[in-house]
Amino acid sequence: MTLAHAAAIALAALMAAALLFGAITVLGRVTKRQLTARRARLAAPARKLLVRLTAGDDDETLLDQLVAVDQRTWNAVEPAAVGMLGKVRGEAHTSLVTVFKRRGAGDRALRELTARGPVTRARAAEVLGNLGDPASVPALCTLLRDRDPDVRVVAARSLGRIADPAAAIPLLDSLDGRNAVPPQIAAHALVRLGLGAQAAFSAGMLHHSELVRATALEVLGLIGAVGAAKQVEFALRSDLSLEVRVRAARTLGRLGPRSALAPLLEAVEPGHAKQLRAEAAKALGELGAPAAAQPLAALLADDEYEVAHESARALLKLGVAGRSELEKAVDEADDEPLNAETPGGHAREALSAAHLAELRKDALAGAAR
Repeated sequence: MTLAHAAAIALAALMAAALLFGAITVLGRVTKRQLTARRARLAAPARKLLVRLTAGDDDETLLDQLVAVDQRTWNAVEPAAVGMLGKVRGEAHTSLVTVFKRRGAGDRALRELTARGPVTRARAAEVLGNLGDPASVPALCTLLRDRDPDVRVVAARSLGRIADPAAAIPLLDSLDGRNAVPPQIAAHALVRLGLGAQAAFSAGMLHHSELVRATALEVLGLIGAVGAAKQVEFALRSDLSLEVRVRAARTLGRLGPRSALAPLLEAVEPGHAKQLRAEAAKALGELGAPAAAQPLAALLADDEYEVAHESARALLKLGVAGRSELEKAVDEADDEPLNAETPGGHAREALSAAHLAELRKDALAGAAR
């Protein structure tokens, strides 16, 4: 066999393989379209019932009709029903949950939490979260350590939807170690647990993990847990982690207790990290305590830009006392350039920003009228 003959055979084989691959691809797409179309035709009657139910149709037989749908039809329409379950609220959501429960979807989802396929486990976790049954919380908590990251995320979100305080400690623990839940996902779920989980969040401030302590502090501020203020103040003064102390300062600003004034004033003093000092200055503004006006005014001359900048913005929030200090700083620095990083420069910037905000507010009010 000559070299040219062998090359021709090889080329023909490649062309045949390419044609075969193309035919398989086309056949696969056609088959997928046919299956999708078939599923859509099969689901159509039940989908119409779902739309009527979620739209508030007064037909009292809709629930029974959906419960009576044969299993093949329900399998075809179930993905759409799960999607609706996560979007609708009020009476429509209650009615749809009733349909799922009467069809045994909750029990089936609980069984599928241990399925081999991650997609099946994630879908089951989503269903349970949308059904909102607290009885499923222990099973969902086990998925917070699932080997698949998507399953862990879905489980955390579902626990947030159910909003049972019993999930607080498992969600906090899920932030630590291997197979961890992303912090923003866990924090969002934790916030939805509300004040009922305050004791667990307070306990989280003693966790060995820096991330867990920081997240627990952040959540306490977001849910308005004023009763935990003393513990937050202790964390601000004593925790070894800078990030935890920064979160503690932010949380005290959100909670706004009078007792926070002293530890926040300590935190803005020179010698602490600039991130902490800047956050503490911002928190002092959130407190709105006139007694903080002079200490913040002194920080307008700070060597750290972030500290001086946040102090100027904080003074704006202290009412007359704060504005008076800013205006005094401007009066004492008439010859400074407008953008100078000086007490007068920071004060001018803050007052200008406040003036622009007021003009914008007046303009919007005028447009509304």
